[in-house]
Amino acid sequence: MNTHRNVFTLSRIAALLGLFALAPVAGCDDAHHGQETASTEDGQAMLSVAAIPDYVTCVIVTVAGEFRSAAREFDVVPGDTLSQALTGLPVGSVVFSANAYSQACGSVTKSTAALWISEEKTANLVQGKSSSVTLTLIKNGRAKVTVEFADQEDGGTDAGAVHDGGTD
Repeated sequence: MNTHRNVFTLSRIAALLGLFALAPVAGCDDAHHGQETASTEDGQAMLSVAAIPDYVTCVIVTVAGEFRSAAREFDVVPGDTLSQALTGLPVGSVVFSANAYSQACGSVTKSTAALWISEEKTANLVQGKSSSVTLTLIKNGRAKVTVEFADQEDGGTDAGAVHDGGTD
């Protein structure tokens, strides 16, 4: 595999993850999501990914509104494209975000580190009106950080001691 081509391709692919919020549809039953909603209106968006990067096998898109949230999981194959309607979304001011993982969506937990992450983008989903949102996924770095405190003799007062502010 050509490493230079692979890095260039991954960078371009990360910029191609787009969500296009279409006109929301009314009247879906929220019982199939197991969540209550303050409105009978549901929003809809279209997920489109030009090409799935190497090692990515799961894409999760989260849409959070004032009264409820919706997460959609997509098991994917590296190199394939993805075009999928997202339905049953909250309406009003909503926040879109996405993460991509190296394992199947069924294996992803809250503690699983994503390979790719997006920043949050806010959009207003309104019945009968179209909006668009573009999410750009960037590689998620990981590091182990260790913090140590050196116990040194300072020859003076204890820095941790509390003083009453009076004079001696």
